[in-house]
Amino acid sequence: MNYPDFLLKHPRLTRSLKKFILEQEPNLSKLQFEAFLNSLDQTLDQARKQLGQVPEGVPRARKLHSLVDQEIAQAHHIKASCQKGCSACCHIEVEITSYETEILATLINDGHQIDSQRLAEQSERAVGDSRWKKSSQDPSNQCIFLSPSGDCSIYDDRPVMCRRHSVTSPAYLCATLEAPVILRYFPMVDVLISSANEDLNLQIGPLAKILMKKLNKK
Repeated sequence: MNYPDFLLKHPRLTRSLKKFILEQEPNLSKLQFEAFLNSLDQTLDQARKQLGQVPEGVPRARKLHSLVDQEIAQAHHIKASCQKGCSACCHIEVEITSYETEILATLINDGHQIDSQRLAEQSERAVGDSRWKKSSQDPSNQCIFLSPSGDCSIYDDRPVMCRRHSVTSPAYLCATLEAPVILRYFPMVDVLISSANEDLNLQIGPLAKILMKKLNKK
């Protein structure tokens, strides 16, 4: 399988998985790279089938969360710099799925307190709005689920993109998106997320936009 055909079959790969794949190509012969793609194709198919055994919606989102948590836990020997209270990553634009939106909307409808005005303001931003580049330097970027003490108020229910994010570089470097941070990277996590994204009933979008739309439908 060549790369164009691979992308045709798997059009919703994460950006980081695409980057990982392209980084392998210069180090492999043509036949080796094609074999690598064939193997990755099979792994993606297996992950998709595993997720497909769970009902759509919240159960499937939670299954993905569980699989991702298990994969990350295996890398416990790679120490992350992230600690409770260092919340720079809670000030960037985060994409979530429509299934995860159901989880978050239920929490809010059941009484979980958020800053509704901030949610509304963030939902009006264009995708990739330049304000997100200021990260924690701009208070208006703060996630609506970030508590006053600087920790996640929905930690057990947080989206998959929040679960997979961690760094090994000093935490203070995360204060701006321009700093040279070193991310912990888990290829299999990207495989799981990419496989989940192939669900035709799944929608993906910025947290504020997709959550605001869901809440307005109640």
